Amino acid sequence: MEQLWRAFNQVIPIFLICIPFIILIGWFLYYRKVKAGEEKKKALIYSIINIFLVLSIIGILMVTMLPGSLSGIQLVPFVSSIDVLFNSVDYTVPIRILGFNVVLFIPFGVFMALRIYSKRKVILLTTLIGMLLSIIIEFLQYALAIGRISNIDDVILNSFGAFLGAIIGYLLGKRFL
Repeated sequence: MEQLWRAFNQVIPIFLICIPFIILIGWFLYYRKVKAGEEKKKALIYSIINIFLVLSIIGILMVTMLPGSLSGIQLVPFVSSIDVLFNSVDYTVPIRILGFNVVLFIPFGVFMALRIYSKRKVILLTTLIGMLLSIIIEFLQYALAIGRISNIDDVILNSFGAFLGAIIGYLLGKRFL
């Protein structure tokens, strides 16, 4: 837990400052929908979903766009993942590096699936949107030269996380929407 705090101690205060503003925007949109004649409960649910979707995107951008100390590009799939899995001295490194890339996009997948629940093929669409977001982030990491390694494995793992989140979101939508 202490390692997570050290990794994200720069992001957490900024994220906490963003939360009230996003909630205010969400409430404003909620009241606009209610005034337009939409059912209050449905408007509230979709406003909350939108708030958490925006917060998950902001969280992803804050974590992935922080400047680092390495730079480069890795376009061969699974090379760095296999290297991390088999050459790590500390057993927690693969969990932190590979697992975090999956976990980072699960909330995005959940809230995006709930947001577009009425569309057909919601899981596929959510996964593709998550993959597109991940590709944009990796491209920006390379193009802006912020000291981050652009890695195809990150796109694969992030897309898998969006896929898992989409399944969860679909099941939640089936149950509650």
